Amino acid sequence: MLVRELSELEPDYIELRVVDSLQKIFMDREPLSCRELRRISALKGEILSFQVAYRYLKPYYSSQMKRQAAKNPAVKVLVHSELSPYTTIRKVVSVPSAYPAYPEYDQGYLTNQPGLFPDVLRPFAESFQIIPFFYRSLWVDIEIPEDAEAGEYPFKIILTDLEGNYLKTVCLDITVVNHVLEKQKLIRTEWFYGDCIADYYHTPVFSERFWKLVSEFMAPMVKRGINMILTPLFTYPLDTLIGNERTTIQLIGVTKKGAKYCFDFTQLEHWIALAREKGFVYFEMSHLFSQWGAKYAPKIMAEVDGVSTQIFGWDTKADSPQYREFLDAFLPLLTVKLNQLGIAGNTYFHISDEPNEGNIGTYKIAKEMVKPYLNDFHIIDALSTLEFYKSGIISQPVPTNEHIGQFLEAGLPDPWLYYCSGEFLEVSNRFFAMPSYRTRILGVQLYLYEIRGFLHWGYNYYNSQYSLRHINPYVITDADDAFPSGDSFLVYPGDDGRPEESIRMMVMAEAMQDMRALAMLEKRKGKAYVRDLIRRYAGMDITFNKYPLTSDFVLDLREAVNQSLAALA
Repeated sequence: MLVRELSELEPDYIELRVVDSLQKIFMDREPLSCRELRRISALKGEILSFQVAYRYLKPYYSSQMKRQAAKNPAVKVLVHSELSPYTTIRKVVSVPSAYPAYPEYDQGYLTNQPGLFPDVLRPFAESFQIIPFFYRSLWVDIEIPEDAEAGEYPFKIILTDLEGNYLKTVCLDITVVNHVLEKQKLIRTEWFYGDCIADYYHTPVFSERFWKLVSEFMAPMVKRGINMILTPLFTYPLDTLIGNERTTIQLIGVTKKGAKYCFDFTQLEHWIALAREKGFVYFEMSHLFSQWGAKYAPKIMAEVDGVSTQIFGWDTKADSPQYREFLDAFLPLLTVKLNQLGIAGNTYFHISDEPNEGNIGTYKIAKEMVKPYLNDFHIIDALSTLEFYKSGIISQPVPTNEHIGQFLEAGLPDPWLYYCSGEFLEVSNRFFAMPSYRTRILGVQLYLYEIRGFLHWGYNYYNSQYSLRHINPYVITDADDAFPSGDSFLVYPGDDGRPEESIRMMVMAEAMQDMRALAMLEKRKGKAYVRDLIRRYAGMDITFNKYPLTSDFVLDLREAVNQSLAALA
């Protein structure tokens, strides 16, 4: 497209600035403390992200004679670069947070005050409006092809008016390094809630539209480094008030005839096939017992005399004879099916989520109930009480980043890690109110401590705490005053049935890429070299609660890693 040289709009009043992906551009603040991004590098096969901050310093239009329908100036954005075919640009949209932080917080927060926070990444068509006086930003992603030519690529972003007249240009230079980013070895899961999708879109579970929505919500996950999918054998016994229910989503068809059970795996096969099509490699089966202690059975529906009936739930003790008989009938057939589907080796089971020291007895009983059938499978659970591991009750605990140190000291091999709303002091997390470097530092930590898997509970949780009611996550971002905004979901439910990603989703993806790039450099230069490089740029030995409190560290480290790889090429 040809760009003409003049416009009715006044280019001198347009501010345009390229900044890195770790800045959160608030509408009421000037990002003048950000360093302007002029050069950046990436490996082949990597998604390179940065932002363009913008604002217009002129008042609203007051004349109805203007050709634009809107009173604010609308502009188009063009990309001039050989990389333009691989470029996606989205608007960063701010959403409210009434609960951005707990009363106790540390210096590593941007604020503890309620307000509007930049988070949603929204696609736009050809044009967008520039709101006078307030900064906003565009999010730019470049998916560098694995077969791209290595070298320098000038990258120019041009704003024009609606007629194509030139307004403003910003430029940066992109270096593509002659190495392909290696595949991700970390197992990563962000819990996927099909029931929340059905609830938000008012769609019956397992309807044709439901499966289409599930497909859309699965689609971006693998691209962003999420390669394990939570699979609802039965309705998740997660974040549900005792005595209450969440929407039924049960992949296993159950028929009860007297004391005998029959099982239909059709929907499970559909789920697995869809997930594999999207690129998922690992599968975690939903928890076989209730959250916080394995005291009850999950909600399970069955056809009894032709009527859909709840046969287990809050009124069923976990170790009751009836539930034992059910598991004795179900688990042998399930494991056969998983082997037939070819995923048994990559399937993980859960007993109960987040048991504590007071639940060791009930958890141990539950574990012994399923052990005869799951001996050949991985069993993982999010828990941070060391005694579960030391006593041999579980061989693969998933502790928080606050507590993992004691597990590492106890010799836990191939460690897993998780965090949720409870990890809010000093450690990495992804709350709105935290700077993005505090999210992205996770990649360096995962590399340094050779973490095997990472778990988080909230990919798309659109309920209040305890699932008492459904919420609109565009309006209520804190699970109804329960958790600091940013904890319970990474994507928003778009109007078109497709998820809208967040800044936090992309920064987590960058953390995964950092981890992979560090591992690549280790293969070529050795572990000692890479650890020394990290220590040199950090000025300290990084732990899970000690790391540089600045964006510059992780950005400069990645550039150093890329330069080291480029020298090897």
